[in-house]
Amino acid sequence: MIPAAGSKFGTTEIIVVGNELLNGTTLDTNSHWLSKQFEEIGVTVTRKTTVPDELEIISDAFRKAVGRGASWIFSIGGLGPTFDDMTLKGLGKALGKKVKRDRRAVQYLKESYQRRHASNHRLSAASLKMAEIPDGSLPLPNPVGSAPAVLTEYGSSKIVSLPGVPKEMKAIFRQELLPLLQKDFVGFRKRRQIWISSKGVRESQIAASISRIMKDCSPDIYLKSHPMGLDMNRNSLLNFQLISQNPYSNASAEAAAQALERIIAKLGGKSRRIRRPTSQ
Repeated sequence: MIPAAGSKFGTTEIIVVGNELLNGTTLDTNSHWLSKQFEEIGVTVTRKTTVPDELEIISDAFRKAVGRGASWIFSIGGLGPTFDDMTLKGLGKALGKKVKRDRRAVQYLKESYQRRHASNHRLSAASLKMAEIPDGSLPLPNPVGSAPAVLTEYGSSKIVSLPGVPKEMKAIFRQELLPLLQKDFVGFRKRRQIWISSKGVRESQIAASISRIMKDCSPDIYLKSHPMGLDMNRNSLLNFQLISQNPYSNASAEAAAQALERIIAKLGGKSRRIRRPTSQ
């Protein structure tokens, strides 16, 4: 069991559970999707951790995440009926909470099976495993699958355990969690993000200027260059990403973007503002 840490408002961590993600069987698209949702509402993802289906390692991941004090912690995967689904058991161990069958979770399972199978379907022992959650937690209905999600509060952190099936994870997030996040961060202004595309300037040419802008704008701005290869005329292509590190530094992001555009022009290149690339 760990002492509750003070919450770092507006930050979140993601814990992804599953051997298949570590041995290359499955590509982790879930945490990528979640990160984009958090960015949309101005919540900073400070860390992602991927762990195998091993109780002690899962427990340790939760223990450390809570200790770092993120306001929200999301885990993905390990909520199913099989022997290796042990996310909630690991969470209970980390927080010193017993894991026991919850009547609300059982009801959600019954409703799910009635919706997707025969109305007289009986829950097996394996199915009922999905209704065993840490004491004091709140099960959240799964509108397109079986395993409920689980919300656990510990100190000033809120911990959400989501199923790993992408369509289930997304449906629960949109239906149950997005309203909670928006309520939690009411009045929290979105951080500004600016993307600039350039042609004719090599990354090595502009690296020193990027460092100078970062130094001048520290700690308000994060600036990152993304090489995009060459065009048909062998001109170097770069995308630049500028992010205000907090919602009160949005003006600094614009100033940094304008400074970057002037530098690109001085080096003989061309630049334009673009929307966030879907591949980035």
